[in-house]
Amino acid sequence: MIKVLLVEDDPMVAELNRSYVSSVEGFTVVGSVRSGEEALAFIGGQTSSDVGGQTPSVDLILLDLYMPGMQGLTLLSEIRTQGLSADVILVTAASDTPSIREALRLGAVDYLIKPFEYERLKRALLGYKEKSALLKQRQSVSQEELDQFLREKNVNAVKTRSLPKGLDRSTLKRVYEALLAYPMKDFSAEEVAKTIGITRVSVRKYLEFLNEIKAIQMNVIYGAIGRPVHRFELLPGFEVTVGPYLEDGR
Repeated sequence: MIKVLLVEDDPMVAELNRSYVSSVEGFTVVGSVRSGEEALAFIGGQTSSDVGGQTPSVDLILLDLYMPGMQGLTLLSEIRTQGLSADVILVTAASDTPSIREALRLGAVDYLIKPFEYERLKRALLGYKEKSALLKQRQSVSQEELDQFLREKNVNAVKTRSLPKGLDRSTLKRVYEALLAYPMKDFSAEEVAKTIGITRVSVRKYLEFLNEIKAIQMNVIYGAIGRPVHRFELLPGFEVTVGPYLEDGR
């Protein structure tokens, strides 16, 4: 379970963020504070002994920049200076490039500009979860895996990614939502087409695209007679992979 600390001086926003974070599987909110000073005190006082040393009880901080007293960037700098291992996602109305550059320089893993949609925060959390699992559960990674990790961290997956010619974002979203809600482990183009009410040929184009970006996997099943059957299944990180293609970008 990834333990999250909210640092937000607006109680209503903090409660909303708590609800958002708690709805994402694998995350739990362990505290909510209203200033940088309170955040440092919380982190310093919430360290528990574990086999082999000290294990911080806060893995991830959702941090606002504008707060009374110590500002968010100062807190982020202090976290790095003190060698605290908590990662930070900025959730703030600050959209000026100096603030963004400084936050990224200090190691923020993501940057969300208020107001944002819940799906954007969910994608940030799922992306963090996936990367954490990669680095914590594996003794080593391949160059390809590391390149993808670094590329996504630097590019930040916030930017909209364009779709191939002939595909449109609204239809992709319908297919995406249908696949998330599909009750079976695997599915065919025809089954998805019936679910969302568009032609099998159209659905097949979107499934082939999702297969190309490694969001789903296509399996070819050969029967005793007739043509082979193509069935698909979601791959780990499906929501994170598809998310950038769902952004409007306007």
